[in-house]
Amino acid sequence: MSKPEKIKSALNQPEGLEMYFAPEVAKKFAELEQNEKNFRVAQIVDKILMTETAEMKNPLRAVELGAGAHPDRYDEFFKKLLSEPKGQIDWVDVSPHMLDLAKKYIGNEKYKDRNEVVKFIQSDVFEYLRNLKDDELDLAIIKYTLDYLKDLKSLFELLAKKLKQGGKLVATVGKLNPELKSFSTNARYLYNGRQFPDDEMRILKDGDTYTVKFFKVSGDPKSGYLEGAEALEYFHSAEKIKEYAENAGLEIFLGDWKDFVDKNKQGSEKMDQDILVLTKK
Repeated sequence: MSKPEKIKSALNQPEGLEMYFAPEVAKKFAELEQNEKNFRVAQIVDKILMTETAEMKNPLRAVELGAGAHPDRYDEFFKKLLSEPKGQIDWVDVSPHMLDLAKKYIGNEKYKDRNEVVKFIQSDVFEYLRNLKDDELDLAIIKYTLDYLKDLKSLFELLAKKLKQGGKLVATVGKLNPELKSFSTNARYLYNGRQFPDDEMRILKDGDTYTVKFFKVSGDPKSGYLEGAEALEYFHSAEKIKEYAENAGLEIFLGDWKDFVDKNKQGSEKMDQDILVLTKK
């Protein structure tokens, strides 16, 4: 990489997300995401996508923001996109390495038809949305990325412009409870950059940040940490999220997915997962 390219890369690299710009770390993290919990969360999102687009006519115009390495998810939704007339999903990520991995994950025989409806775009979330025409999107998806975004107010204001009438945002929410425990299924949390005892917790306020250090093996804290795999996340309270959505003129649901999706459409999945669904009315 030439010196100007290195400078450009550094300028485009968001603070706290350095792990996604290190090729080997990004690759190992993408492999780590091939775990049961990740698959189950993706299946939940898939159910919600199918519910929320049931009345939308093809072709759909969709985007996953902060998309990451796995367009090998959402089996039912991709079937819908591939139905004639075929739709399009923009697979948007700020990291070129995550996009390269995403292309590889759908390069095999099982998923290769998805390339007909996926467009890979290197961009941050806000730049991508600003460059869209108003009223262009049927659907935006944010899975595992909402907590990386500092300015939800601006995000919701942009979505209110770029979504069509009746258009939706479907997002997973990692943390609604202000109580920060020391570790979760796949990561340890640092408060103000420091680890704290397993039997303690810290109380977060709106705008607070915390560092996530990922374990080598999901569900196994004793496995140690995946070297270089840590990221900065922001805490947004339920009250602030609702305030921003309402001020942008968006209808909001915020809570467990089972309180949102009809029981007959939930299937056997009983896993808890907080979600955010915004609708442009």
